[in-house]
Amino acid sequence: MATKNYGELYNMLGWGEPYFIVNTDGHLCVKTNGHETKPGQEIDVVSVVEAAKEEGVQFPMILRFPGVLKHRVDSLHVAFENAIKHTGYTAPYQGVYPVKVNQNKAIINDFVTFGHRHSYGLEAGSKPELLIAMSYLTKAKPGAFLVCNGYKDAEYVALALSARAMGLNVIIVLEMEEELDIVIDQSNKLGVEPVLGVRAKLLTKIPGHFGSTAGKHGKFGLLAEKIYEVAKKLQGLNKLHWLKLLHFHIGSMIPTTDIVSNAAREASGIYCTLVNQYGAQMTTLDCGGGLGVDYDGTRSGSSDMSVAYGLEEYASSIVQAVRLTCEYNGGVPHPVLCTESGRAMVSHHSMIILEALSAIPEPKDDDTPEQLHGKIQHLSSNVPSPRALVATDLQKHATDIQKHGIEMYKLAKKLSKRIAGDANTIYNYHMNLSIFSLVPDFWGIKHLFPMMPASRLNEKPTQMGTLIDITCDSDGKVDKFIGNADTLPLHTLDPESDGYYVAVLLSGAYQEALSCKHNLFGGPSIVRVENSTDNSIDGGGGGFHIATADLGPTTEELISTVGYDVKEDIRGVIEKWAREKEVWEKVGVFVEAGLTSMPYLVEYKVPRTA
Repeated sequence: MATKNYGELYNMLGWGEPYFIVNTDGHLCVKTNGHETKPGQEIDVVSVVEAAKEEGVQFPMILRFPGVLKHRVDSLHVAFENAIKHTGYTAPYQGVYPVKVNQNKAIINDFVTFGHRHSYGLEAGSKPELLIAMSYLTKAKPGAFLVCNGYKDAEYVALALSARAMGLNVIIVLEMEEELDIVIDQSNKLGVEPVLGVRAKLLTKIPGHFGSTAGKHGKFGLLAEKIYEVAKKLQGLNKLHWLKLLHFHIGSMIPTTDIVSNAAREASGIYCTLVNQYGAQMTTLDCGGGLGVDYDGTRSGSSDMSVAYGLEEYASSIVQAVRLTCEYNGGVPHPVLCTESGRAMVSHHSMIILEALSAIPEPKDDDTPEQLHGKIQHLSSNVPSPRALVATDLQKHATDIQKHGIEMYKLAKKLSKRIAGDANTIYNYHMNLSIFSLVPDFWGIKHLFPMMPASRLNEKPTQMGTLIDITCDSDGKVDKFIGNADTLPLHTLDPESDGYYVAVLLSGAYQEALSCKHNLFGGPSIVRVENSTDNSIDGGGGGFHIATADLGPTTEELISTVGYDVKEDIRGVIEKWAREKEVWEKVGVFVEAGLTSMPYLVEYKVPRTA
C-alpha cells in the first residue's frame, strides 16, 4: 500500500520543484541537483537536524545546502546560454551576485567558486560590500565584473578606483549626475582611469510593494535626458570612452515576462541612442535584479509573493527584447548582458528550522460572526470624506482613510479567524524563535514564506495553527501563510518524541541581513550541509556530512553590542553582589551558562507532576 504524502497540503509541488520532496518516512528532503538528483541521493532534513543536535547545535538553526546554490547558478547560466544560442544573439551573458542579499562569508565564497567558469562577479552597494567584493574577486576568473552601485562619496570612488588599479574589472555606476564630478576628481588624484556605467530611471514599473520606488519618481538613477547630458559632458571632456555600461533596476520580484521585456526594450533603446547619437563605445547592458521567486507556488504573478515564469522564460525575454531593439536601431552591436540576480539565486538553498515548544488552543472571540460582519458593514458605510481640496486637509483625509482601512482589515481578520475557529479549534504553537531576528520580512512587509513540518508528512495533520515567537512583542507571531491562509496544518505535539520541527523554506535572501536584536535575541545557528561521497551519514538514502556548524551569537556577544562591557558591567557586578549575599556558589554557574549560550530556550520541557 502506497504511503500517503501530505506535502500537497502546503502546495509543495508549486513552490518546491525541483528541490524539495517528501520521502517514504514522511520527512522533508532536499534534492541538491534538482531534477538531476538521482533516486536515493535526496538529503533527509530530519536526519540533518538530529546530526546537528548531536554536535551541540542549538535552535533555531539555518540549514544551508550549497549544492542547491551551485545548481541555481548553473541553471541561470544555462538559461541565458540557450536563449543566446537559439536567437542568434552575438554577445555573452555575464552576471553578478548582489552582496546585499546575503553577505555571509561562505555564500560569497560559494558564488565566486561556483561561478568561476562563468566569469560570475559581484555587485556592491556600499563601502563594506565593496571591500568584501575586492577581496573575494581576487579568486574569481579574470574579467569578472565588480559592479559598484549605490550613492558614492570620494572614499567610495577612491576604493573602487583602487580595485581597478589592482586589476579587477570594476565598473562605477553613476546614480546621480554629481557623482561624475567626484569620479573625475578622484581619477585625477589617483591617476586611474575608471570604467563608468549610468543607472537609468525607466518609466516601466511593476505593481505592488516592490515597485513603489521605481518609475519616474524612483529613488535611484537618471531619466533618459539626464543620461544624455552625462554623455555630452564626458564628450566635452574627451572622456566618453569611460562610459561602457547602462544599468537599470525596476524592482524586486518582477511578476511577469511582459514587464521584463518592456523594461529591457526601454533600456536598450537608451543604450542604442548613446551609441548612435552620442558615439559612446558601449559594451554592456546591466538589467539589474528583479528575477523573482514563486513563494506561493501559484506561478500567477498576481501578488508580491508570485512570479509567472521560470529562469528560461526570464532569460529569453531579455535576450529577445534587446536583440530586436538593437536590430531596429540600425544594427547596434549586441551588448554583453548582465543581471544582478540575488533573491532567485540564494532563496532555495537555505531553510530555517524552528522547534515547537507547546501548542495551546486559542480562545474564541466574544463577538459572533454576525456581529463582526455588522461592524464591518457599519465601517464600510461610514468612510471618511474630505472637507476641502486643500493639501493639509487632503493629507489628513488620507490618514483617516488609512486608519479606517486598518480597522476594517482587523475586523475582517477577526471574522475570518472566527469562522475558521468555529470549524476547527485554532492552536497557538509556541516556537523557539524571534520573528524579528529570523523572518524580519514577515514582520516588516508581511512577506510570506512557504512553511511546513519537517516530519510526520505521512500522517494527516489534525490541528490548524499559528506560530507564536518567544519575544515580548505582540507582533511576534506568524498568522498569515501562503495560499491566503490564516492557519497552517500541523500535528499534535508528542511529548515522548525527539521534537517537532517546522521548516521555513526559500528563506535564503535578505532575512539574515535585515535581522534585528529585539529582546536581545540574535541570529540562529548555521549548519552547512554537503553531499557525502562516502555516504558517511545515511540520511534516509542520501549521504551527507555537516561541513560546518556555527552557533548563533551568545548572550554575552549580544549584550556587548549595546554598549556594555560584559566583564565589568554585567558579570562583575552580579558576582560582587552575589558574593556579598553569600549565594555566588549557587548562582554563579547559571550566570556563566546564561552568558555563554544562545539566548533562545534550551531543552524546553515542562516538568512532570507526581
